[in-house]
Amino acid sequence: MMMKAKYIVLLFLVLGSFYSQAQDFTAELSQAELSYSESKYDTAALIYQSILDEGYHSSELYYNLGNCYFKLNEIPSAILNYERALKFDPNNDNIQYNLNLCNSLIPDRIDKMPELFFIQWYKGLYNYFPIDVWAKIIIALLVLFSVFMLLYFLSSKMFLRKMGFWAAMLFLLFFVFSFFLTTQKYASFKKHNQAIIFTPSITVKSSPAKNSVDLFVVHEGTKVFIMDQVGNWKKIKIQNGSIGWVETENMVII
Repeated sequence: MMMKAKYIVLLFLVLGSFYSQAQDFTAELSQAELSYSESKYDTAALIYQSILDEGYHSSELYYNLGNCYFKLNEIPSAILNYERALKFDPNNDNIQYNLNLCNSLIPDRIDKMPELFFIQWYKGLYNYFPIDVWAKIIIALLVLFSVFMLLYFLSSKMFLRKMGFWAAMLFLLFFVFSFFLTTQKYASFKKHNQAIIFTPSITVKSSPAKNSVDLFVVHEGTKVFIMDQVGNWKKIKIQNGSIGWVETENMVII
C-alpha cells in the first residue's frame, strides 16, 4: 500500500507541476504562436525548444515544435517531436495525422507486424486517456470508494449499508484496474526505448562492430525500438521485426 500511495503522490506532483509551469511560460508561448503565424518557423522552434530546455513538457508543446520543423522541411525532427507528443496524448488525432503525413515522406516504408486482438484491445484501453486523465480517474474512484465505505459504516439502515458495501467494492475494483493501467502507462512514459534515425542512410549490422555483416539499410526519420546496448552500439528492432545493431550517434531518443 505504501508503494501505491507513493505512485499516486508522484503522479499528481508531476501533473501539478505541468500546470504550474504552463503558467510561467504564457508570454513565451504567445510569442512562439505569433512567430509561427508570421511564418517565422525557425524563431518559433527556438522559443519552443527553450521552453523545453527549462523543463516544461506537454503534448501541445511537442506538437507545435513538430509543426515548426515540418514547415522547415526537417522531417526527422518533426517525426521525433510528434512521437514525443504522442507519449503525452496517444489518442490525439491531429498528432497522429501529422505523424502519418511525415512518415509518408521518408524513404522507408515498413509494415507493422500484426498483433493479437487482445493486445490491440489492451493498447486501445491503455491509450484511451492521457496519463494525467488516468491519474484523475484513479483519485475520483478512490474518493467514491471512501464515500460508499462511510455510508456502509455510518448508516443505521441495512439497505443503505448493503448498497454502500457493494458499491464500495465495485469502485475499489475499478480503482485497482485503473491504478494498474496508470502505473503501467507512467512506467512506459518514463522509458526511453524508442528512437528516430537521423542519419540520411545507415547500414544495420549483425553485431556491434563495424566489420560485422550488413543486414539491411534504414534511412532518416525511421522509428526504431531499442532492445540492448553494448558500448556505443544499440541493438534495434524496426516495425517489421527485423533486428540489428547501429551506432548510437545515428539516432535521437524519443
